[in-house]
Amino acid sequence: MATAHATGPETSHRSPRRTITGVVVSDKMAKTITVRVSRKVKEPEYGKFVTRHIVYKAHDEKRQAKMGDHVEIAFARRLSKTKHWRLLRIVSAARVVAVRGEEEIASLPVKQAPAAKAPVAAKVETAGAVAPTDGGVSS
Repeated sequence: MATAHATGPETSHRSPRRTITGVVVSDKMAKTITVRVSRKVKEPEYGKFVTRHIVYKAHDEKRQAKMGDHVEIAFARRLSKTKHWRLLRIVSAARVVAVRGEEEIASLPVKQAPAAKAPVAAKVETAGAVAPTDGGVSS
């Protein structure tokens, strides 16, 4: 006798997944992003607050997260040796920052390149002899 399993949201007893937010520091891998999560911790001996960082690899199926984006990632099943998280959403997109030196180049007036002149093989003839036009230097 076959039993039917109900698959509605009311029968699901799956606990909510752990989610964290961080900044994408690398998007160079295929469908994988590297997310850095920062937290402030009070240093026990001196009482100074220091920033601790943890780096997670997360799965980005649609390759929509870019470097510098603030993202939310959720814990998932093991996807590879180091990848246990998946991208939930992009909280805020990264600011577009010019590469160093580009703004100076953009502010300079555009110079027209001088028209290229065709080389002229001019020879000066004096008294029936051919003299080179390289300033009188001959080899």
